[in-house]
Amino acid sequence: MNWYLIVGSWLTGLHMVLAQPFMTLDNQSTAFKRSDDLPKLVQKLTVSAQTDLDKARILFIWTATHIHYDDSQSKPYRFGFAENPIDTLAAATQILRTKQGVCTDFSLLLYQLFRTAGLPVRIVTGYAKGQSDQAGTPIQFINHQWNMVFLEGKWQPLDATWASTNNGTRPLNLYYFLTPPAQFIATHFPDDPADQLVENPLSKAEFDALPRVYEPYFTMSFGPDFPRQGLYQIKRKLWITLPNPAEMEFEVLAHRYGQPKRERTFYHKATHREQAYYLAMRVFRQGVYSVHILSRPKGDPAEYKLVLTLTVISDG
Repeated sequence: MNWYLIVGSWLTGLHMVLAQPFMTLDNQSTAFKRSDDLPKLVQKLTVSAQTDLDKARILFIWTATHIHYDDSQSKPYRFGFAENPIDTLAAATQILRTKQGVCTDFSLLLYQLFRTAGLPVRIVTGYAKGQSDQAGTPIQFINHQWNMVFLEGKWQPLDATWASTNNGTRPLNLYYFLTPPAQFIATHFPDDPADQLVENPLSKAEFDALPRVYEPYFTMSFGPDFPRQGLYQIKRKLWITLPNPAEMEFEVLAHRYGQPKRERTFYHKATHREQAYYLAMRVFRQGVYSVHILSRPKGDPAEYKLVLTLTVISDG
């Protein structure tokens, strides 16, 4: 009897059951289009909410589906909320009018929406590994803002920017709504260590050393921990261990560092034993590479999903 499959099926079923009560709220949130009056918007969106969790979810989804990411909307207070206090209500109202912005705008608007709904909320400033070329390399400057909300007796992180549909060009990503802190820290490093919300906080150097970890790493049962090394110096061969009890298959793609248009398939062999996969990869030429590891359940016809990116220096 395969207990992993039984437990996995039970968890999938549980997730579907828990998701059902949110369906009406989710549909209500995405359907309500426009309002430049922030208190009126909050009142209309949360009229059917029964709990603080309901309020948080519907306001988060509205923000992620109605505010469009646009670099040209950068503001002077970008990444400087703590150092340069602003009129958050006036700024949030302006964001409602334009329906555009960057991460600062997403986090600032959500902050004001949550406050108006009576939810304890904070804006968090820090570093984010959002690009593949940040795998195993230092992030020199603060480059991101997100939120934390106090729900069910604890602070929990959420990132409306990374959940965003980006003007309808990608699906809503609810993984970044109340992400488990132990997973969130794989990609988000707050400037204040206390905001990591984990038992054993990482140092900035440890965060910089991480690979680029993507949410399918966690949703496809790799983990619950994640690799701590993102930069490898090798002589032709690279070995990576990925824990996962399920039957998975892999694809490995790579390109010269900073040249994503020249991507190609890398030779690899995956061996499954003791509830982990051992991936052996071969790099024939000298150089610096971005190596992307993709996976999917064995036999699943769906596309492979990106789980990790590593930076690899091959000495040939």
